[in-house]
Amino acid sequence: MILAIDTTAGTTVAVVDGQKVLGFSEFEDRFGHAENIGNAIAQALQQAKISASEIESVAISRGPASYTGLRVGMAAGVAFAAVRSIPLHGVVALDAVATALPNAKSEQWMVISDAKRGEFFCCRYSGIDESGLAIRSSEPEVIKPEQLEKYSDLATVDSNSDAKLIGLYAEKAIAAGVDLSDSTALYLRSPDVTPSTKKRVSG
Repeated sequence: MILAIDTTAGTTVAVVDGQKVLGFSEFEDRFGHAENIGNAIAQALQQAKISASEIESVAISRGPASYTGLRVGMAAGVAFAAVRSIPLHGVVALDAVATALPNAKSEQWMVISDAKRGEFFCCRYSGIDESGLAIRSSEPEVIKPEQLEKYSDLATVDSNSDAKLIGLYAEKAIAAGVDLSDSTALYLRSPDVTPSTKKRVSG
């Protein structure tokens, strides 16, 4: 049984078992991740009618996403797994979205999501493997709207990830022996806010 956490957009938490979503909680506030993550976990567990002790592993979204929102969900997942001494799995959000698409067996397509600053996070895919996982044909990247023109021959899916997709992907990947041990954040660019380099004046 997996506890899945995704804060790439709003704050979502899901309990997944046997490719079934037993519990799901969502807070759409894109700026309230820290305030909402604890309630989201509690609500998902309550909806699934299980206790925290019954969770066997944790799956977290690695992004790509903005720095502030993403790190809240990842930190919560890392802490939950550490306290329980259970496995932690890192999932790339674009892979989870691509894997959930219906009828994506052999065609090539691209998944994009809003990266702010007038840009998009994107990754290209070329089908579904025998395990039911989307096959990447590129690495995740940040592109500008005008760059989408060079991929005009590809079907484009503009969709956000959520904890349900993260949990369902993680289950399939684990069953297929895919290594999900990388739990580092996938920002793809520098944070929006950086420390000042100006010399501090005192006195």
